[in-house]
Amino acid sequence: MGSKGSKPRKPQHSQHLPKVGTPQENAHEQKAARHAVAENMSLGGRSDRSGTNVAVGIVAIVLVIGAIGGLILLVALR
Repeated sequence: MGSKGSKPRKPQHSQHLPKVGTPQENAHEQKAARHAVAENMSLGGRSDRSGTNVAVGIVAIVLVIGAIGGLILLVALR
């Protein structure tokens, strides 16, 4: 037996999952799936992005824009 000031057995913030097939359960599953996809794409709420990731992203964007510009020039000069 715990004393009056001891830690409760169960946290107060715990919630049961919704019943299967309900709209609440469907929404919960969709949110979990979106979160999993974002985590796989490295977009999952990380606020400590490294400079390397940012640099690689910028270089990739510049290369794509350059490739599109080069194709436009090739077609225009033909």
